[in-house]
Amino acid sequence: MKSLKILSSTILLTACVLAQAPFGAMQGSVTAEDGAPVAGAVVSYSRITRLVGPAAQARPAPGEAVVRSSISSDTNGAFAASNLPAGEYVLCAEVPSGPYLNPCKWSSSPKATIAAGAVHRPALALKRGVFLKVRVNDPRGLLPPVKNDPSRAPNLILGVVFGSGAFLAAATTRADQSGRDYQMSIPAGVPLKLWVFSRHVTLTDAMGLPVDNSGGRIPFQAVAGRDQVFTLNVSGRDPQSP
Repeated sequence: MKSLKILSSTILLTACVLAQAPFGAMQGSVTAEDGAPVAGAVVSYSRITRLVGPAAQARPAPGEAVVRSSISSDTNGAFAASNLPAGEYVLCAEVPSGPYLNPCKWSSSPKATIAAGAVHRPALALKRGVFLKVRVNDPRGLLPPVKNDPSRAPNLILGVVFGSGAFLAAATTRADQSGRDYQMSIPAGVPLKLWVFSRHVTLTDAMGLPVDNSGGRIPFQAVAGRDQVFTLNVSGRDPQSP
């Protein structure tokens, strides 16, 4: 009988603790600027944590909850996440199927405040840009294989430089025996520069002119409604190749 009372008390205490747990939830939406729902948007959310220690060795404060995760929007552009520790969260959104601009990369990062026992309803409205598509022809197979190893520097980096020098890298979408394809979403009507870097190979443009592979910048400005396309060709091995 005594054991039963202890068990009952333990269950009651656990229920009280769970009821008082400082968790909240999100039920949000992703739309285009015209209000149309955006399906398949990958919404990443991360809790802003309080850090302690020197800047170079900063770490979350004791007891500080660290949350970093993502979820995809459904056909109605809706997304939801539960059991979130109370606090302020940064929200980002990528859309693999369309050239929508991630606000965390191209504007200010949206934030959501999660309160204990409450549901926050963030609305993310994404601007539509265009795709930057770069084809790198490599018929002689001079580029080393693509490595999914974060400890190794990529053997060819492509991306854009904008504003006062900010840089965003383009993702490799395909690699085959004859070359590689790179892609990223960019805004239209904004001065940008294509940035090219490699320590392995030398490159030429579509006209056969040499491209500076040490961080060369090719100015361009995309037109709304039309993908910006570049073609580069691997012309040889870089003399300084490791």
